[in-house]
Amino acid sequence: MALIVVLWAVGLISAALFGLVAILQRQIGQEVAALQNARAMLVAESGIQMALHSQLRPEDMAEASKLLSVTLQKGWTMGEKIPVEVHFEIEAKDMSEDAAKININALLLGDKTLARSVLQNLFAGWEINLTTSSSLIDALLDWVDPDGLSTGSNSGTESSVRNGPFEKIEELEKVGGWAEMAKEAKDGSKSVDALSKFTVYGAGKLSLRSAEQDLIEAWLGLGAGAATNFMRQRPGPDQIPGTADDMVTQGLPLLDANYDKWMDRVVVAEEDLWRVTSTGFVGKAKRKVVALISRTSNPPQVKARWSEEDANP
Repeated sequence: MALIVVLWAVGLISAALFGLVAILQRQIGQEVAALQNARAMLVAESGIQMALHSQLRPEDMAEASKLLSVTLQKGWTMGEKIPVEVHFEIEAKDMSEDAAKININALLLGDKTLARSVLQNLFAGWEINLTTSSSLIDALLDWVDPDGLSTGSNSGTESSVRNGPFEKIEELEKVGGWAEMAKEAKDGSKSVDALSKFTVYGAGKLSLRSAEQDLIEAWLGLGAGAATNFMRQRPGPDQIPGTADDMVTQGLPLLDANYDKWMDRVVVAEEDLWRVTSTGFVGKAKRKVVALISRTSNPPQVKARWSEEDANP
């Protein structure tokens, strides 16, 4: 009996020890994972800091990230000098062209009456059937609004919606009625690529310096052809867009004598803005940081930043 008791005791102690070891291993694994996640975030942040270098251009980022990754890799070990894979990937995109497009989120999440008017004018200029455009506008509004109530008389506009902002511009193609509208726009006399007219980035203002005529007229509620004279004068005497002699401000009266009423919805001088996505890798951990960087100032400044875990702005 004494031997049996001893064996039971040994068994219980062994089970307890094995359980304790398992708990400690799990805790150590969690600590290592947390440490690597934190380090991966630091690596991702290093990519953002690299992008703040005033001499780097978007096309230089890939090569610069490789060189910096090699430097970061040195000295990063775990345990008994076990090397840990450390690197980051960076993508930089010049956002100036997005200022010339309509920010669909800013439009739809703002004044609904204004959004409907802008889109109706735009689609009409593309020769879209009124029934097609009206149904699509209802679906677009329902895609971003947080409630489950259908806009207009089409109850189907609340099916398979996000009930939040578009995260990628390609999501427009998932909205009910978009395919029909895009086909009509492409097959029309103006052969419009509808998707290329919109963006999900930027401050929600339209650039009068680079936006196309159809967007300017729809955005400002002008009639078809009302911006023709402005478009002719905008490039200035050399007739080359984007040069120092552009006459954007001087041409505002040609758009509307009372142009002050919509000046808060447009920009006349574009900001040199980049969208930089930096992804840090440490072992199996991966973290992503996204930043909007203004390079108008010297040194460049971060206008906004968010991580992969945060909701996109």
